[in-house]
Amino acid sequence: MSLAINKKRTKYSNDGKISNKSHKEKVEKTSSTAKKQISIAKNASKEPSTTQPSVEKQPKLLSKCSSPPRKNETEVPIPLTETPMIRKNTNIRKQRRRSSLDKRGKRASSIGNGFIAKPHPDISHKEFYRHIQPDLPGPIKLRQLLTWCGQRALENQNSEYENALKIAKILEADILNDIMDSKINTSWYHRNDGQDIQPLKKRPHQQNIENQNKLKELQPISQRLKAEIEEWDNLMNGINHYHSSIVKVAKKVSQGGNQISLASDEVDMSVLHEDQRKFLLQYCTDTEKTQLENNHFEQMMDTIEIKVDNLYALLYNASLYNTATQTYCENLLVKLLAILRRRQEKSSDINIDTNDVLKALSRV
Repeated sequence: MSLAINKKRTKYSNDGKISNKSHKEKVEKTSSTAKKQISIAKNASKEPSTTQPSVEKQPKLLSKCSSPPRKNETEVPIPLTETPMIRKNTNIRKQRRRSSLDKRGKRASSIGNGFIAKPHPDISHKEFYRHIQPDLPGPIKLRQLLTWCGQRALENQNSEYENALKIAKILEADILNDIMDSKINTSWYHRNDGQDIQPLKKRPHQQNIENQNKLKELQPISQRLKAEIEEWDNLMNGINHYHSSIVKVAKKVSQGGNQISLASDEVDMSVLHEDQRKFLLQYCTDTEKTQLENNHFEQMMDTIEIKVDNLYALLYNASLYNTATQTYCENLLVKLLAILRRRQEKSSDINIDTNDVLKALSRV
């Protein structure tokens, strides 16, 4: 029995040795193929290649064998490229959305011909721009707006002369048709930048015209007044110059002792102004001053008597008016008191019934 068991052990051990050898050979083959593929991948990462390296089969091969761990590990960058379908989707997203939404709620006559039909009459002309497609270019928008405004203006025209109005409407309709058919160009893209543009003449304001006419009328009057003012200035300057020369001569005379002698009847002090009176008294003698002042007081006394008489007459008339008003008021009061007493006596004689009093109180 022991011999048989030993034979079996040798068989199993020999089989085990054979199996270990075959396993080692398989591991060496797989490791060599893996090294080759890794070296190919490194070369591919250094040099750009159009074809994608087949690295996806590596995990399947490596999973079959349990290779020993390597000390120097390397990472292979795999180029990730989008599929053609994804690129197509991104290009579609960048583009503008389909413009079928803009044509919802529009008339059938507006679809397909590139020209929008006339808006509803209830829409104001100030809101026409809201009903124009935003994706249209600027010249077409301008042409659309011109046609709508022209059609609205044709509808609202009225005139006393029907024949002239009909002819004008026919001409305007022809112009609108030319604009709609693009016979009249509304584009500004092909316009020359250096085109000479004449400045528009501004119409003068009516108020400015009236002011200019008034200015022309008033200029000769102002010139005449200025000339008159200059004449007055020259006259005043001459008088002032003459006055200053007289003052200088008077000072010389006063210093020499020869003062101005005036008779009492020559000068009326009441007529002179206060400044003139002071100036006259400055160059007169003392006796002449007293004479002039006395004459002035005498003239004042003469006028005072007249003023006092007038005041007395005024006060007398006022006293008479006062007495007359007092007598009138007293008589009027006496009459009113008599009338009041009569009414009171009549009211005292009347007997008022209690029922009437109660009725009056109930109404209140």
